[in-house]
Amino acid sequence: MTTPDANPEPVDDVFEQELESDVWGDEELAGPSLVSRMLAEAAGTFILVFMGVGAMLFATILGWGTLAVPFGFAIGMMIAVLIFGHVSGAHANPAVTVGAWLSGRFPGRDVVPYIIGQLVGGALAGGLFFVLRSGNPVLDQVGTPVEFMAAASNGFGERSPVQFGLLAALIVEVIIAALLVAVVLSVTSLRSRVGAAAAPVTIGLTFGFLVLIAIPFTNGALNPARATSTALYAGIDVIAQLWLFWLAPLVGAAIAGLLFRAFGPEEDLIIVETIEEIEVIDD
Repeated sequence: MTTPDANPEPVDDVFEQELESDVWGDEELAGPSLVSRMLAEAAGTFILVFMGVGAMLFATILGWGTLAVPFGFAIGMMIAVLIFGHVSGAHANPAVTVGAWLSGRFPGRDVVPYIIGQLVGGALAGGLFFVLRSGNPVLDQVGTPVEFMAAASNGFGERSPVQFGLLAALIVEVIIAALLVAVVLSVTSLRSRVGAAAAPVTIGLTFGFLVLIAIPFTNGALNPARATSTALYAGIDVIAQLWLFWLAPLVGAAIAGLLFRAFGPEEDLIIVETIEEIEVIDD
């Protein structure tokens, strides 16, 4: 029978020793490189835009019905998370990246690279639809390629499907982005009761239903990369309103992220803070 140490080392001292020991070596911290994660974000965003915007572009023409669009976004988000969740987290959305950073779950140095990857992926998907539409004269009856892309773009006022103005668009986009980021942070928390297998479904369905709610107001942005993906090919009038679909989702993400940082589980913060501290020690 062993006897307990009469003078145990303070917990802080033990933790500092672990930080300096091989327990926290590079092998345990090894993971996908930043370039790999950027590529994963680009691919994940491509899938999301390809499926969601693709459904939006052809739903009316083919008579798919109202639910086809949110269904496309929901399945696209599920697939992105299933394929790339273990690589980059599959944010596929600058708002999610910013929200994760402000919540203390994500290192600030990776925010811009992630957003660049997301923009590239979204722009490639939007560009693909533009090129394919340009090569199909049958669709000339529904408008030019620019008008075709504008139909799936986000907007307010005259560009809103139901003519909702700037204030309504701003409020709705802030709310839906905050809800999306809150769900993502909740299901990925260490205290989450949602299993890893259910997380893609939860995030995907949340994304899809939030798009469904927002379609009458703004055509459902919720994601600056998604909004940019079609605006780039939809003419100057659409681009002139793009600022709102960056501002509103990022504000909503900031609200959710800061609330989770203030009131969320403390152990969710320790992961990022520990890794950053280890990297400082290694330097």
